[in-house]
Amino acid sequence: MKPAITLHQVSYRYSNGVMALKDINLSIFQGKKTAILGRNGAGKSTLLFLLNGINKPSTGTLKLKDIPYQYDNRSLRNLRRQVGLLFPDPDAQLVAPSVYEEISFGLLNISNEKKWVEQRVDQALERFELEAIAKIAPHQLSAGQKKRVCLAAIMAMEPEVLVCDEPASSLDPYYTRQMFDELDKLNATGKTIIYTSHDIDQVYEWADHLVLVHEGSIAAQGPVAEVVQHENTFKDCGLHLPVVFEVGKWLHLEPLPANLEELKKALKVRQRKMFTERVENN
Repeated sequence: MKPAITLHQVSYRYSNGVMALKDINLSIFQGKKTAILGRNGAGKSTLLFLLNGINKPSTGTLKLKDIPYQYDNRSLRNLRRQVGLLFPDPDAQLVAPSVYEEISFGLLNISNEKKWVEQRVDQALERFELEAIAKIAPHQLSAGQKKRVCLAAIMAMEPEVLVCDEPASSLDPYYTRQMFDELDKLNATGKTIIYTSHDIDQVYEWADHLVLVHEGSIAAQGPVAEVVQHENTFKDCGLHLPVVFEVGKWLHLEPLPANLEELKKALKVRQRKMFTERVENN
């Protein structure tokens, strides 16, 4: 696997002297879905802002495909075309008077070609099924619609990496499923997805890789199925293990189920086996 972004010995200190991140060594792999999990204040959002260039590390280096980050204005514009950032609160990201103008905003910053911008906007509107609300002001939309508009505006720039800070924040179950369906579609096209979450059950079923952040340091990282084996590390981070994983382990299921559907199937198989053995013994 090739890394999309690498961090080497990265630390970040706020202006008030607080050390938010300490000696972070991390590889985010291309085309994978990487979840960053930790309690409030662990450093998750600070880490995401480093990936997008909003924060500049106090020490250490970041690389995008082996190219070191540079922090002059031109380099940052290029970086943010390749690494898009979705904020947890869409109202903090929406700036234009209509959905159409919101999607075109970033594009106009990189090109004066009207036809090219219009084509990109139309493609984004269609891709995210926003044509019917293209002329509506974003503040009139629901939380789920606002998130979709923000995502459409980012993806119109065609970034290779999408960084999402709590993508399900403020969304009900319907719009949460819709959001992750969209992220799945983007990942299926080869996009690298990085996101923070407090929902270990969702992370366990959806993500490929998991990074546990605790008090500004990385406590564990790797494929989700491997990281969840570190029960003591989860406890030290103040986190609980995924329910599906814990139930599967308690029932000694082999292999351990990766999601709720696999757990249901395993339980049905066990139930049929127990019924057959009971009949044979009688």
